[in-house]
Amino acid sequence: MRRLLAFLRRYAARYWLWYLAGVSFLVLTNWLAVQIPVQLAAGVDALRAGDLGATGHTAGLIAAMGAAMIVVRTLSRVLIFTPGRLVEYRLRGDLFAHLIRLPRSFYDRWQVGDLVSRSSNDITFVRVLTGFGMLGFFNVSAALLMTGSEMLRISPELSAMMLAPVLLAVVAVQLGARRLFGLVHRSQSQLSELSDHILASLQGVQSIQGFNAEATFRERFAERSRAYMETKLALARIQALVLPLLTLGGAVALFILLAAGGPMAARGELSVGELVAFTALLSYLLMPLRSLGWLISVYQRGVASLGRIDELLESEAGRTGRTAPEPGPIGPAIAVRDLHFAYPEAPDSPALSGVSVTVPAGSTLGIFGRTGAGKSTLLRLLSRAYDPPPGAVRIDGVDLRELDLGAWRSQLAVVPQRPFLFSETLRENITLGEEEGGGRLERSLRRAALEGELERLPRGLDTVVGERGITLSGGQRQRAALARALYREGARLLILDDVLSAVDHRTEQQIIASLDAVAHREQRPTVLIVSHRISVLARCDQVLVLGGGRVLD
Repeated sequence: MRRLLAFLRRYAARYWLWYLAGVSFLVLTNWLAVQIPVQLAAGVDALRAGDLGATGHTAGLIAAMGAAMIVVRTLSRVLIFTPGRLVEYRLRGDLFAHLIRLPRSFYDRWQVGDLVSRSSNDITFVRVLTGFGMLGFFNVSAALLMTGSEMLRISPELSAMMLAPVLLAVVAVQLGARRLFGLVHRSQSQLSELSDHILASLQGVQSIQGFNAEATFRERFAERSRAYMETKLALARIQALVLPLLTLGGAVALFILLAAGGPMAARGELSVGELVAFTALLSYLLMPLRSLGWLISVYQRGVASLGRIDELLESEAGRTGRTAPEPGPIGPAIAVRDLHFAYPEAPDSPALSGVSVTVPAGSTLGIFGRTGAGKSTLLRLLSRAYDPPPGAVRIDGVDLRELDLGAWRSQLAVVPQRPFLFSETLRENITLGEEEGGGRLERSLRRAALEGELERLPRGLDTVVGERGITLSGGQRQRAALARALYREGARLLILDDVLSAVDHRTEQQIIASLDAVAHREQRPTVLIVSHRISVLARCDQVLVLGGGRVLD
């Protein structure tokens, strides 16, 4: 309940006028629903008395009330459902913005399918809670209060007898709801696992087919799907056993009304019209009571989803720092001193041990070493994909952890070892939304030796490259990622992780010449480049040799 209230204060409170107007119309709807049986009682009694004029007047009033009820009921739903959609919009935006700020270490711990499930299914359940759920809560509350008050006014004794079985059914439903919550939470977790398995299988479908492993992946899918089905069936069994108790309670109340109310009317303790009104009021009251079971389910799913979403929103985005890096005509000086680092998932296996190196401003550092030597790890720490230990890395004399993360990344141009391309056009993959101009795009294509490849693509720069750039060759993907980095001409630190591994010798020489020109221009960046090619390392000002996470030379 505390989590729900905190969420409502943060997201739903700003729409309080919408809710207030919606609840006002909802109260008016229930008032009309109660007054129609009251007028019906007066009309029946007038008809029995032979007063046709009063009967006609009452019939016209009932018709007018019915028409007004259609209007106010529609307005109440529009005014309450709309904030639910607005809350959903804001929550999706906040969650996405938070997720793309989170550090690499967060994604090492979480499965992508789970994140997708929480960002889609769970947010939908929250929207239902703040829309349909809020409507149901206020509607049930207003109906119980207003209908119950009118029934008590007509006959307190008969009302007490009728409401007793209904209240017992409500208590039984509440007890069943406790079990329902645990099953709802389990089903959402299982859906996340199922989504992650489907996503991973589709992404790796070529490997699955290449190794004839379809049967294994089908079996794994069947296991997860079976577990999810069993949980949903358990949910259905509880709902089938518990929720109909409200309908049963209403049926018992109707039986009591006929068994006790009929004789009361015969004895003159109730008029026939009042007995008809009682029947109409009970029928109206049973509708929100039947929806109470659905409302409990919505509440359980919504609160469980809120917990899963809060788990993401409360994840720390990492230390951002407050110091802005100083801009300058050349790249920054880097000083690494006794750097030790182990990945969070393997704290007992250091990736780097006692690494020290000094990179003068505007110089080029080549990094060499076997697979697993720690080359990529060093670059990830310098780009702050992971945070280094305090004081281990200094940029222009300032601790890297003290630099504002956004400002630092705005001065970087990074090409990872496994470049990622989005399923968009080649142009959009290179510019990443930045405005074109001044020949930047053409220069980046030429420097990455990608200019000549455009003729081979169906639509040149406007060719959609497919998921992860699947329509391009390995060398084309690598050069597209390099062009993306070189497009950021204002970058002060250029980080290149083995960017020439998939190109031929001729292309390699062309790219080396371009990088050499970039590294020796007047306003030059500091360049860190990992490579196994002597032709690349020979152009560097110094070379750092790593082995087993340590400096060898």
